[in-house]
Amino acid sequence: LVSHGGREWAGRGSPLSSRSIPAVCTGTDMKLLRPSSPESHYETLRHLYQGCQVVQGNLELTYLPPDANTAFLKDIKEVQGYVLIAENQVSGLE
Repeated sequence: LVSHGGREWAGRGSPLSSRSIPAVCTGTDMKLLRPSSPESHYETLRHLYQGCQVVQGNLELTYLPPDANTAFLKDIKEVQGYVLIAENQVSGLE
């Protein structure tokens, strides 16, 4: 694929729409290991999954603080590994 003017081209033919290529991200494999820094852990998760549609690997949501905004998960459509939601203080997921 070649990016040109904000659009992706698959070589010859017409440009591919942004919907034809899902945003793929890499999952995690930390299981229930406690993060050394809860603040950086949340920021890392937000950075990994913001705008992600397909998680290649595991989606592990652990040790989220009570005030965590989980809206960064809203675009996820598929997880190719397991989903782990544990040891969180946040009251709900968006």
